[in-house]
Amino acid sequence: MERTQELFEKIELYLSKELPAQEVIAFEKEISMDSELELEVEKHRELQRVLSDTDTLLFKEKLHKISTEIKQESSEESTISYSLFWKIAASIVIVFGVGTLLWNTLNTSGDFSDLYAAYYEIYPVEDVIRGSTQVEKDVIMKSYAEGDYQKVVAILSDNTSFPLTEQFRLYLGNSYLNLGKEQEALEQFQQIGDDSKYSENAKWYQALTYLKLKDAEKSSALLKDIVDFDGVYKEKAQELLAKLED
Repeated sequence: MERTQELFEKIELYLSKELPAQEVIAFEKEISMDSELELEVEKHRELQRVLSDTDTLLFKEKLHKISTEIKQESSEESTISYSLFWKIAASIVIVFGVGTLLWNTLNTSGDFSDLYAAYYEIYPVEDVIRGSTQVEKDVIMKSYAEGDYQKVVAILSDNTSFPLTEQFRLYLGNSYLNLGKEQEALEQFQQIGDDSKYSENAKWYQALTYLKLKDAEKSSALLKDIVDFDGVYKEKAQELLAKLED
């Protein structure tokens, strides 16, 4: 995708619902097929949100006024006047201020989908102790291994035939994650205590869930706990933490 002024203007028209109806369908299809374009649209949407804030609106008003004056003076004079020079400089400062605000906003509530995708691996299936409900447990594990997360959730979220162990909470939490139900996933991971042998696993998946929810602060806090624990996830936690704090 080539980032051009023409593309930016088209995105702005699209977000402000000023793009001709016949172009909207084609543009939305283009967005669905181009992840870079989709990300660019989201950045512009975030910019619009930032610019809707009261304080930032003052910047926009000043910028618009300066822009109008620049155009008027440019049409009246063959050369750029001294006052016009400073107005241009002022407009650059204003744009830079808005840009900085946008950058900080995007970094604070940014899109961590790439990081999430890079570090997320589904919790692996483990052996389960044999028992009277083994047949049903086999069905759960088989469904989980095959990626049938709807079935896993259907069985585990409404099951009274055997206790929902911490191991199965990890299965259920990961199933929720893969179905886009992050809050439900968190509820499962958070019920695994610090004294459990699955504690580190639970914190790792909690950290990734918060990352998916764009909450870098909570994700970082959990990653630091994992690093201090010095277990199997320590190296990955250090890498991810460094990227979040960069």
